[in-house]
Amino acid sequence: MKIGKIINYHRKKHQMTQEQLCDGICSVSHLSKIENNTKEVNIETLNLLCLKLGISVEDEKNKVNRLKIKLQEFYDAIERLHHKKADTLYLELSKYKEYVQYTEMLYVYEIYMLRYILFLNQLDLAEKLIINIMKSTRMFSEYELFVWNVLNAIFNHKKGNYQKALELLDEVNDLRKLYRDEITEYYYLKSLMHCQLGQSALAIYFGNKALEVFKKRNNIIRTLDVKTILSIHLTETGEYERAENLLKEILDDAELIQNTTIVEMAWHNLGYLYGTQNLSGKALECYYKSLPLIEKYTEGYYLTIGNIANHLLKLKKNEQVIDLLEHELELFKDTTRVEYVKLKVLYYEAKSEKETLIHYLMNDGIPIMEKHGNRIKIHEYSERVAEYHQEQGDLLLASKYLKISLKQMKKTHNMGVLR
Repeated sequence: MKIGKIINYHRKKHQMTQEQLCDGICSVSHLSKIENNTKEVNIETLNLLCLKLGISVEDEKNKVNRLKIKLQEFYDAIERLHHKKADTLYLELSKYKEYVQYTEMLYVYEIYMLRYILFLNQLDLAEKLIINIMKSTRMFSEYELFVWNVLNAIFNHKKGNYQKALELLDEVNDLRKLYRDEITEYYYLKSLMHCQLGQSALAIYFGNKALEVFKKRNNIIRTLDVKTILSIHLTETGEYERAENLLKEILDDAELIQNTTIVEMAWHNLGYLYGTQNLSGKALECYYKSLPLIEKYTEGYYLTIGNIANHLLKLKKNEQVIDLLEHELELFKDTTRVEYVKLKVLYYEAKSEKETLIHYLMNDGIPIMEKHGNRIKIHEYSERVAEYHQEQGDLLLASKYLKISLKQMKKTHNMGVLR
């Protein structure tokens, strides 16, 4: 503990000048060196200074140690996604904001507070904090640099910069073994980045490593998160039985801890698993169980509605699709939303209005997807328009939309991720 800085803090808190504090104890220059930690202080002088300030060295040491423990509890609560505990500790630690400026905990405190802001998804504020903290990185310890890279990776992930996030994690890969007990989310983040980049083998590899870490720490929520990532990529690689077993484990555990969000996600992913195997009946059962658990009119809600419509179409239950989508489409206030376009396309398919569908894709669907940068849908819709015009003998329009489709497919391949 840098006791000199602590003395400086309490002197300023008492609104005392250096002359007033050192009067009868030591010279002003001596006190100045003590406060700047450039001179060792003998115990007699230290006790006299503390006595005048109404503090004790032992109490200050205990205070610093308690704060260190609280800070680690704070980060641990965030890693465990324990919102209530993290919120409580944040408020408690915020009271010591000025005090920690005079301790060796200064940078740890700042970067842990940044982790909390990222936890709350307040990205604009997080960006401001990152810019401010960046000025001090040259003075960071090895541990602080490790956490700094991890937090910047989280920030970039939340901004959709997955490759940059992965590079930041790789930069501190050698430090991972040194700090695995303090920061447990490293492998989880690597798995998540590879997941976002569509790299199934690496997502599974790092996911299994993350699973070991979280199980060892008894981090139940994050264990379920990792199992979810693994189940998705096991499905993608055709390991259906393993994926199904994992999802059933997730369901059992999530229902046991009464986590509705994870239960909903597990049912949805089971629906996707069965859909991948063309088991539309079983997929629908899962999606129908998932739907009531999702907040209405969100992106996830419309994704599930679209999946239900898709499987009903495969089962030739067009009337059910029409009834379902007519109701949902009427509720949209903004018809330029990506979700609206996707459902509108399914609606026209259910009504078997192919010509109307193609005109809608040309006039509305594709332009809206271009505006939102949804490459996979631009590719899919343009290909459908090209095929239609080829059937109609309009080779000029067919060629135009085929070029658009191929351009989007090339962009998707180069980026390594579908957006």
